[in-house]
Parts: sequence; C-alpha cells; structure tokens
Amino acid sequence: MLLKKVVSLILALSIILISVPSVLAVDAGTQYTTSSPDSSLTATVYLEGGQLFYTVTKNGSTIVEKSRLGIKTSNTDFYSGMSFVSTGTSSWNNTYSIPGGKKSLYQDNAVQREYVVSQGSAQLKIYIRAYNDGFAFRYYIPGPGATYIEKEYTEYNFPDGTGGWGYPWVNTYEGTWKYYGPATLDTSTVTMPFLASISNNSYWALFTEANMYNADGTYCPSVLTGSAGENMKLAYAPDQAQYGTKLEVALPFQTPYRAVIITDNLNDLVNSNLVENLNPESKITDTSWIKPGIAAWSWWSEDYFGDPNVPEGYREVLYSYERQKDYVDFAASMGWEYVTVDAGWAKWTDGTVAELCQYAAAKGVGIFIWASPYVHTPYGASRMNIRKWASWGVKGLKVDMTQNDSQVGMSFLESVADYCAELKLMVFFHNSTKPGGEERTWPNVISSEGVLGAEHYKLYWPPAPTAYHNCVLPFTRNVLGSMDYTPAALSNTNKNTTQGHQLALSIVYESKIQNYADSIDIYRNWKGTELLRVIPASWEETKLLDGYPGNYAVMARRSGSDWYIGAITDGARTITIPLSSLNLDPGSYTAYVYKDGATGEFISKEISTVTAASTLTVPLLQTGGCAILISKTTVPSMPQDPYTYYEAENATLAGGASVADCANCSNGKKVGNLGKTATVEFNVTVPTPGTYKVKLNYLAADERWINYSVNGGPGTLLKLRLDSGSWNVVRSYTTDMYLNAGSNKIKFSYTDWAPDIDNIGILVP
Repeated sequence: MLLKKVVSLILALSIILISVPSVLAVDAGTQYTTSSPDSSLTATVYLEGGQLFYTVTKNGSTIVEKSRLGIKTSNTDFYSGMSFVSTGTSSWNNTYSIPGGKKSLYQDNAVQREYVVSQGSAQLKIYIRAYNDGFAFRYYIPGPGATYIEKEYTEYNFPDGTGGWGYPWVNTYEGTWKYYGPATLDTSTVTMPFLASISNNSYWALFTEANMYNADGTYCPSVLTGSAGENMKLAYAPDQAQYGTKLEVALPFQTPYRAVIITDNLNDLVNSNLVENLNPESKITDTSWIKPGIAAWSWWSEDYFGDPNVPEGYREVLYSYERQKDYVDFAASMGWEYVTVDAGWAKWTDGTVAELCQYAAAKGVGIFIWASPYVHTPYGASRMNIRKWASWGVKGLKVDMTQNDSQVGMSFLESVADYCAELKLMVFFHNSTKPGGEERTWPNVISSEGVLGAEHYKLYWPPAPTAYHNCVLPFTRNVLGSMDYTPAALSNTNKNTTQGHQLALSIVYESKIQNYADSIDIYRNWKGTELLRVIPASWEETKLLDGYPGNYAVMARRSGSDWYIGAITDGARTITIPLSSLNLDPGSYTAYVYKDGATGEFISKEISTVTAASTLTVPLLQTGGCAILISKTTVPSMPQDPYTYYEAENATLAGGASVADCANCSNGKKVGNLGKTATVEFNVTVPTPGTYKVKLNYLAADERWINYSVNGGPGTLLKLRLDSGSWNVVRSYTTDMYLNAGSNKIKFSYTDWAPDIDNIGILVP
C-alpha cells in the first residue's frame, strides 16, 4: 500500500514537471526567423505562453537576447493571451538619392516579415525588417476607428557585459556623450541613439528610431530605461507627459520603427542609411530647388542688444541690416551659397529681410531666416508667416526652440516641413528631436541640430563640448542624418580644442547646410579659411579611415575627384593615412595638409605631391586635429582682399610698444604692450582727399578699447566690443576715417591697456 502511494506521488510529480515546460516553451508553429539578404543577420520572433518575444543574431553572435514585444491600447492589451494568426515575407532591392548627404546613392535592400497575432477579436501586426547592416520593427493595428496607445512593452535585452555611449535625455538632444558600463546601464535612462559595444567591440549596435516626425503626428520619441541584466525598456520621452500619458490615434495605426544598426566595423556603421530606408519615399517630385550649401552666420560670434540671454555688458553688438550685408559680401567672396540670418531680424531699423534677399540674390547668395514655434510672434512659423517670408525671397528657414519631444512636437515639425515643401523652402531644425531618416520623405529638411555643438562654447551656455564628446558624434548622432554642429569656432576664450581640431570638424561632420560658427572678421585673417572656401556641403562618398568612439576619428569624404580628410582626437597621437585606401585615379595629386602648430592656438600648412601609393603621417596635439585636401585641380586660396595693408611692426612705436612673434599674424609679427604711454603710428598714403574705410586687425583675450587720431587731430574712441578670443587670434574692426591726399599719420593709443595690433588696411576705391 505504501509502495503504491509512493509510485502515485512520483507519477503526479512527473506530470507536473512535464506540464511546466509545455507552458513556457515556444508555442508550436509560432517561431519564425527572418534573415538579411546576405544571411548575416537573423531576427527571430515567437510566441511563448501567449506572449511575444524576439532575438537577433549577427554571424551567429547574439546581439539582442530574448526580449519582449507588445503594445497596450485602450481597447486591447497585447501583452499576453495572444495567438498566432499568420506570417509572410517580402523583399526588395532599390536605390534612391537625397540631395546632399554623406553619399550620392542609397541602397534599400531588405527582407520584411509580417507577423500577425490576435488577442480575442483584436489583431496586432509586427513588421520586422532584416538588413545586412541591422534590423527594425514596428507595430501595426488595423482599423477603422480610434484608440489610445497607453504603453509599449518593447525591450532590448543586451548580452551580459555590454556597455556603450549615450547621455541622459534632454528634449533639445544637447547632451554630453559619455560611456556607460554594464552596471551603470542597469540603473540609467538614456536617450537614443545609444551606441552599444557588444562582445568586446566585435559588433557595434546603434539603437534608435525612424519615421518619427513624418507620420501625421501619431507618436512621440522614446527613451531607454535600464533594468537588471542590462535589459533596456522603451518608454515615452518625458515631454509627452505634459499632454497626458496616452497617445490618441486613428486606426489603422503604426508606430515608428524601432531600429538597430548592427555592424562588425565602424566604417559600415558610419555609412549606414538604414534609418533613411525605414521612411516613405520622397513626397517632393522635383527636388532641383533643394540645394545644400555653406552658410555664413553671425549669431555665435556677435551677440546683440536686446537678447535676454546675454549677460549685461557681455560682447553686445548692434544687429542690423547693414551688418548682414557684410556677411552676404563675405559669403559671395568665399563662394558660399547662403547666409543664415538669426534671431533679431524683425527689430532692424535700417532695412528689411526682403531687401537683404534682393541684395544677396544679385551676388548669388541665398538667405535663411530664423523662426520659432511661437506662432503668434513676428518669428512664429505659422502658415501665414511662412507664406509671407517666401514672398520675400528667402531660400529657407532655421526653425528653432521647438524643444518638444511629444506627439504635439512631432506634428509641428511635420507641418513645417510639409508647408515649406509646398512653397519650395528648405528648412533645418534647432532645439529639436534627433533625426530618424525623415529627410528621405522631406528632402527639403536639409539638417537639424539635435547635438551639443559649438553654440555651447558661449560663455553663458555651458557645458562646452569636449574633444571626447566630439569624437563620439561621428559614430552616433551624425550616423542618423545631417548635423548642424556649427563648426570652426576660434574666437571663444574658453576653447578646449585646437584650431586644427576645429577646422577638421568641417569635414568630419556632415550637414547639408554647414553654418560656420565664427565671425567673418575672424575668418578674414585665418589660414584655415582658404580651406573652408573649397569644402563642399554635399558628398559622393564617405569612408571612415580609422577611429574609436570618444578617442579619435579620421574621416574621408569625396566630392568629384577631390578627397577631403578630417581627423580629430582626444589624446595626442600620430595618424597614418595610406592614400591607397581612397582608390585614387593614377597620376599625381597635391596634398594640402592643415595641421596643429606647435600649440593649439594656430595651424601650420604643408603642401606636397602625392600618388595613390603615398602615405601621409600627421602628428596631432592633445584635443587636436588636421584637415587635408587631396586634389589634382582644386587650389585652396583666400578670397580677394581689396585693402592695402600697413604692418604694425613697420610703424613708429613709442612709449614701450614692442614687436612680438605671432604665428597667426600676416607677417608672423604683431605689436603689443599698447596703451597707457605706449603708442603705434602708421604712415599711410591715399590718392585723393576723402573718407576711407580703415580696417584694424587686432588681438585681445578680453574686451579692450582704443583711440585713434589722424594727422595729430583729436582722438576718436573705437569701442571694440568683441575680443578676438586669444592673444593669438586676429579679428578685424572696420571704421571710416577722413584722410588727406598723399601721406597721413594714424596714431593708436589708449589711457588703459589696449589690444595688440597686427596691421591696418586702407580701402582705396
């Protein structure tokens, strides 16, 4: 009797042990694997106990471990209790082009699976795409009708030991990139994109979103929230909470794509166009009017009266129509396509934007103007205002201050892109969400900020970007689309990278409108300007020659037969560039190398003859960089300068004024120790009496004023409100002086310390 009871107990336990796996195992007939066109990547989706999961591998290595799928609406909770309905696959291999960008041709080659489940009478479709360089999926809920999206259950379960680069969410996406170790990820909320290093750098996985703000405002951006085991869960960006935690949507409905770029090398990561592929085709049939280009831009280097963000007394300069004409003239002399006119243009009293557009058009320069989401202001990007601005002749808008990572914010961005396209206006967004390939649908969206860039070098907008931060961006933010970092900043006194580094950013970073940060009064005197004059904004080919996130990046970009190479670094290093990696045509080329000088305060230039068999070796300082042009025909040069110059070191010095070496000055010399009793007097000659424009080229690390007198006459004070950023950076200031025919003496002095002087120029008509 006892034996029979023991046997019965053993049988009962066996039934329990057998039945448990039958509940937890993958539901029979529900597991499907989708492989990329080259079969290197597989994405597997399946039901387990009525719940949805997926895994992803690359070349047999696990990239995403078992992770949950699902979404909850006000009608149905697609978390559990689901049954398999059907599945099917489709594939395509297409090519397309977008005006500008990192390459001339984009390939869209994918295998897509439609996986359908039901929960009661409701259905949910999951579309999974497998590409050679990544995967993506989205949820689709059939209609008609309407519902609320309450929650998404999407997870990314990283393999153990995974770390990566990201930063805490901020709705401007202006965060400082840093590395998160595995333990830190478990307790962190990070923005996307997030770059994961998997299996000790065997694979790189960039987690992001696509098709976000070109989908009729149906969704909001998301963030990644860590939990134990490096399990990152998708959650709405915090901005959505101000409009409620639910998204009201019409059916049929589909989410943005949850996209992951996966490569075994960083060059393929940099060159990926996966996010563009996940967007609908262009809604603009004729894109001939969409013209990427370079822009002169004054806001960063010249603060304006009336800006409430500027501390009192800090570098205030009157913003005017006449000053923007100077920027147009400089852009024309440089061959740049645009001038970006920033906030404050509505307050001009000496001219209008319409007049500026007319003036610029005659010189072959287009005008972009600043706009905001505050539609009931003179700058508000309302349909009424946009239509009026288009009538003025502007080529495009810089729409700033959106700062709204919500469903409402996405609807605003798309409405602007849509209406601008209708009026044949280009647009780029600042203080806005990250791009997600929407430029394929709206190619008139030629760039966006979404990055902590050079504007944070302003003394009242910390934190400033570091070299480490800059060396992460080529592998993260810039992979997703054009990035308006506004490079080539020289005149900030809080600089923390070299001039070589700043020049290199104009090549390392891609933007279909490249707004250079500094003043025309700085660029007129800088050796690197001659290279800025020839660097284009559109590329036919991009190659990452070397690099590692946060450490360094060596980027090569091709325009026609010319190759431009930019290298940036955090720590000091020597880079070696075998030109065989560029697939140059036979024959000789000229290499123009602009590299760090003895210090980060200046650059040196070397010219050599090279072939495809040559190797360039360039030392970089700490936080340094270099910029290189390899060409048979393009010759960098400064724009024509109509001024006649008189060097300070050749003038008459008195009272302790002295000559000093200055690598960035015109003849390698300047005059310093000016002010108090020290003076410098120039002897200049003009053909006829009259008022002449006189340009003073000076250097100062802080605001310093100076007096001038002509031919012994009374002194006139020059309020040089803008320092040059350093005692080694030259800045120009232009004023009018009445001069006699023949010889004239122009004397500079001041009661306190004055700036150093490189030279003065006289414009003789």
